[in-house]
Amino acid sequence: MLASDLLGLVVRDRAGRPLGRVADLLTELDEDGRQRVVRVLVSPRWRGRLLGFERPGIQPPWLLERLERVLHRGTHEVEWDDVDWSSAT
Repeated sequence: MLASDLLGLVVRDRAGRPLGRVADLLTELDEDGRQRVVRVLVSPRWRGRLLGFERPGIQPPWLLERLERVLHRGTHEVEWDDVDWSSAT
């Protein structure tokens, strides 16, 4: 499966509650040294591409930070296993 197949999908949690749209995939190295998707960045509304400033430790210019905060408020991380991928549309 390609990451592009998942980006933009509307997803729900295991209880059937809507989470929002997949905006990004977050990976970590597994014990074999391969990248593995562990969390999904979900946005309640689709406002186009993220600029990368939502990641911890990144300090954007103040104007872009405020714009990003308004456009992507409510964006949050969800554990991969907490998403019901069978209901994704």
